Amino acid sequence: MAFLCLPIHGSLSAQTKVNVDGTGSAQAIVHSGELPPLWFVSQQEGRWNNLQGNQILGTVGADINWKIYDAFNVIGEAEIDHSDGYDETYLHTGFLGIRWKSFSLKAGKHSFNPIFTEPNSGSGSYIFGINHRPFSRVTLEIPDYSPVPFTGGRLEVRGGISQGWLSDQPYSGDVLLHEKYAYLRWNGNRWKPYAGLNHSSLFGGNYPNSQNEIPVDFIATVFGKGSEKIDGGEATNAAGAHMGLYDFGTYYNSEAGPIHFYYQIPFSDGSGMLFWQGNTDHILGINWQPVKIDWLSNLTFEWIQTTYQSGNGMPDPYLNGIIFPKQVDDKNAFVQEKFGILVDEPLSLEGFKDILEDELNHGNDFGGRDGYMNNGLYPSGWARRNHIMGSPFNLTRDQLKQVKPGMNFNHRVGIKNDRFKALHLGGKGNISENISWEMRLTWTRNFGTYFEQYPGRYTWNEVDDYWFKGGRDQWYTLLGVGWKPDFVDGLKLNASFAWDAGDIYHSSGVKIGVIYQLF
Repeated sequence: MAFLCLPIHGSLSAQTKVNVDGTGSAQAIVHSGELPPLWFVSQQEGRWNNLQGNQILGTVGADINWKIYDAFNVIGEAEIDHSDGYDETYLHTGFLGIRWKSFSLKAGKHSFNPIFTEPNSGSGSYIFGINHRPFSRVTLEIPDYSPVPFTGGRLEVRGGISQGWLSDQPYSGDVLLHEKYAYLRWNGNRWKPYAGLNHSSLFGGNYPNSQNEIPVDFIATVFGKGSEKIDGGEATNAAGAHMGLYDFGTYYNSEAGPIHFYYQIPFSDGSGMLFWQGNTDHILGINWQPVKIDWLSNLTFEWIQTTYQSGNGMPDPYLNGIIFPKQVDDKNAFVQEKFGILVDEPLSLEGFKDILEDELNHGNDFGGRDGYMNNGLYPSGWARRNHIMGSPFNLTRDQLKQVKPGMNFNHRVGIKNDRFKALHLGGKGNISENISWEMRLTWTRNFGTYFEQYPGRYTWNEVDDYWFKGGRDQWYTLLGVGWKPDFVDGLKLNASFAWDAGDIYHSSGVKIGVIYQLF
């Protein structure tokens, strides 16, 4: 159970309209297993080391909200953590910002978690989110749905853009991170359907195993366009490494409490972006906030699948080197020479591609084996200190090395399990005025990554004894309680038990802690 430095509202001076809140916490994890239980260390902004055994964590933090005018606020937050899991004391969060009407501007070390706007007991955002440690960034956004002028309050928007710097990452060179989101919602009172698009991109830094810098083409990266500044596929595909997420859903204000239905579609390139052409990867969720059940305040169910990734076909036509169909002048002569196929009519580009798919790609479309959250130019991918910048069901090289020390890998990418199916149930509530509870129950079936299943990316020769062949099942569970004693104001005690088991690893343990309102 997390003990974050969350604001516990108080006021230093009602006349000056300055609210300052401070908290401190101390926690400990004791477990037996190859890895700490997943729900002890995930969705905690990377405070815990997810490779270590028993750990202790201490935090102290404060935030400020200074209301200067009715529509203008100055905000700030700072948190210092000491982790013996990482053996360091560090500034976890530290930023200043302003809020003006619907707009927010923040600069410093802060999280970026815009996908869900209401309490949620799910597995977290597939991209962005609070699964990794914050880093330095500048973020301009409209964080809450705001009415569009001249629409009678029916049409609402929210969105933002964030620029981050990953110089303290285990990347090569100073890698940059560009992220943005945009949502449009129809306010139909009880029903509020919406559609949104989220985008994350790594760019800059150095080429792998080299001191040569990767040229920066910011405009091409922002719009996902090819760039002549960068060699290879970056010129014909898109500058930088890209991940995206479509988000469709609706909010429904029922008599039993607000309900949020969401259907999200991840993608990493143009083939996956065209979801209507067969992208079956998704996050399907239902989030309910009951108002008539005293002991239940939130219940979330999710079904997740990321196994497709544009299919298992090769990314591009390949024969004695990569072949781009448009570069072959005499297509009829080419297919006759290479495949012994005689076509009487002049071959169109589409007909030529069909033959290449049949002969080279086992009938699959080209553009497959996407490798979500991975990229050849950025071997660490979307990961930070072994915490994925998104769903914690992905597994890194170091996590699998911890589980199976003798495991061999065939590719330099750092995320070794990005293809999985998952069922997740999460909930929380209050047993009494002073006692709260929380639970998470998750099943996953894991298939590894195309990067490892087909080494070299342009081959149909699957790795012998591929460890994830057929899928490996894994369970993650957590049950926790919290207590606010009447005899000490501002004090909360927490304890939780977790048990993980399956084909990947086994772990069980206890997490205890105390959080106290300092002022």
